[in-house]
Amino acid sequence: MTTVHRLLDEAFAGIPLTPEVADLKEEIRAGLLDRAAELEAGGVGSEEAARRAVAELGDVRALVDEVADGGTPAPSASTASRSTRVDWSAAHELHTLHKVRPRPGFVVAVVLASLVAAGGIVAYALVAAFGDGAVLVPVLLAVVVGPAIGWILGSSLAQETTSNHPVPRRRAVAWGAACALTVGGAGVLLAGLPLWADQTPAVWVTGGLLTVMGVALFTWVGVTQTNRRKAWARELGEAAARDDRFSRDPAAAARFGMYTAVIWVSAAVVAGVVGMAWSWRWSWLPFVAGWIAMMLLLATMLFGKEKQD
Repeated sequence: MTTVHRLLDEAFAGIPLTPEVADLKEEIRAGLLDRAAELEAGGVGSEEAARRAVAELGDVRALVDEVADGGTPAPSASTASRSTRVDWSAAHELHTLHKVRPRPGFVVAVVLASLVAAGGIVAYALVAAFGDGAVLVPVLLAVVVGPAIGWILGSSLAQETTSNHPVPRRRAVAWGAACALTVGGAGVLLAGLPLWADQTPAVWVTGGLLTVMGVALFTWVGVTQTNRRKAWARELGEAAARDDRFSRDPAAAARFGMYTAVIWVSAAVVAGVVGMAWSWRWSWLPFVAGWIAMMLLLATMLFGKEKQD
């Protein structure tokens, strides 16, 4: 029912979200979900059912006017920005108003799956370091760790969060399966490394096929993924982007790019000189100094005083 959530957010886009309007929105959401479920039971597709339910709702602004009449509007995402500057107190209020707490059962399940995955990874590392060369144990551990991590990813995407709508169940399963195949396949491939000279072509073929299948599935779900970010979060993100100094001052962004190039080219040259004249063991130090210089430059340019015309 992600379509219902998205269409409802689009209908309420630009409307100041007071507590009264937020309550109305949730009431409308529940009604739309029930109506869409009725239409789906009658044989209508999920996408079309959501659109029909929202269309039957009519003019949302008329309903909001009835509820918000005489009320004091709370800040919306669009009003959280004053010209090009973000009112972060209003942004915090928006975040609090839309806050979604994770379900306790989901949290417990994720913790248990994380423990299984972590235990499998530790056992895998111990077997790889101190095992007797048997390939079956690390393969079995890879088969356990892969689905555990995949389940964490898929179930997390299927949850509604404060700023994101839940991913449809089938797509969440696809994300989890892609992760399980990739992680499990990589683990099987690694299990075959010590025994390549022995009879392990089956391990390599199996691990390679699983990894390729996982990467292909990742590619498909990635390129077909639609936006799941809620309207208020998108509007607030756009306001924050406009508040970025580099967005307001292209010249500053250009200077930062040139300074960054100078810093890293200088670091590479100094690293080469240190390596050839002294020791390559210490040639990484100029890159650390370059990274520190770039961070200081970034902080100065982003948060320093701007020149006034």
